[in-house]
Amino acid sequence: MASRGDWKRRAVTAGQAAKRAAMAAAKYADALIKAARQKAETAARRRKIRRALQQAGRVLKSAGKAALAAGAAAAVVAARREIRGRRRRSA
Repeated sequence: MASRGDWKRRAVTAGQAAKRAAMAAAKYADALIKAARQKAETAARRRKIRRALQQAGRVLKSAGKAALAAGAAAAVVAARREIRGRRRRSA
C-alpha cells in the first residue's frame, strides 16, 4: 500500500502537470487569437484599399469626362473664331 505522503506527492505532480498543460493551451490560444487579428486587419485593410481605389476610379472617370467636354468646347470655340476670322478677311 502507498504511504500517506505518497498520494500528496502524486496530487502535487498531477497539479503541476495540469498547470503546464493549461499554460501551453493559453499560449496556443493567444497565438491563434493573434493570427486571427492579423488576418482580420489585413482583410479590413484590403477592403479599405479596394474602396479607395474604386472611389479614385470614379473621380478619375469624372475628371476624364470633364476634360473631354472641356476639350470639345475649346475646339468648338476655336473653330468659331477661325470661321469668324475668315469672314472678316474676305469681306
